[in-house]
Amino acid sequence: MAASRRPLLAANWKQNLLWQDIENYCEELRAELPEYFADSAEPPIDLLVCPPLCYLGLLGALLEDSHVLSGSQLVSTMGGGAYTGEVSAQMVADLGCDYVIVGHSERRGLFGDSEESITQRLSQAIEQDLVPILCIGEDLETRRSGRAGEYCRQQLEAQRGIISGIEPGELVLAYEPIWAIGTGENASREDAQEMAALVRSWFREHVSAEAAEAMPVLYGGSVKPANIADYFSQPDIDGALIGGASLEAASMAQMLRACMAGKES
Repeated sequence: MAASRRPLLAANWKQNLLWQDIENYCEELRAELPEYFADSAEPPIDLLVCPPLCYLGLLGALLEDSHVLSGSQLVSTMGGGAYTGEVSAQMVADLGCDYVIVGHSERRGLFGDSEESITQRLSQAIEQDLVPILCIGEDLETRRSGRAGEYCRQQLEAQRGIISGIEPGELVLAYEPIWAIGTGENASREDAQEMAALVRSWFREHVSAEAAEAMPVLYGGSVKPANIADYFSQPDIDGALIGGASLEAASMAQMLRACMAGKES
């Protein structure tokens, strides 16, 4: 891992947890990871929590005195205006968020997010100084056909116009093979490293060497305490985007400690 890239563990709660659950979670996280709540230097690994949109304010208040970062699972394709039910990037930024997830496979598959709408969401996030976590990944049929690399390069190419203008270090890329999300299946560490290296190579060729080296690449797909260190040990993987295993604070803390131990070894 390049010295300029900060490792990142990102919790994506999806449509889970209620008000009291979140209060309990933050209280337990404070007990499990006191260094993230101390008035001291930043811990060596960034910890990010992305709750449902309606709880962003609550989470921000509970984590106000901590080193734990907050992010949104979504922003609108549009700015403010007469768009009933939408939440703009400006609103998310106003709540103190640092990051936003864009292009997650569940948004693509379940809600019809096209490459065009992903470009619009990226644009809105960048305009408000939010760091996008751009998700890419292939389905099982594509993986079995040997076209996973080609498929992911096409997803990157579709966003080339917008991501080539992002300042180095202001974009995170998450490789999430669709067949591994929420299935209990996961890519081998070798396969994950191969795809992370492919992504970095694409950025080096089509954006810049500086952008390629500054960009954290995360792995996502059935990440849990038992396997996270395997991924984190790979040279081009800088952390993880974690779904189900992030819903318990003790599990999240366990994964963070496993990565810290790997970083020190």
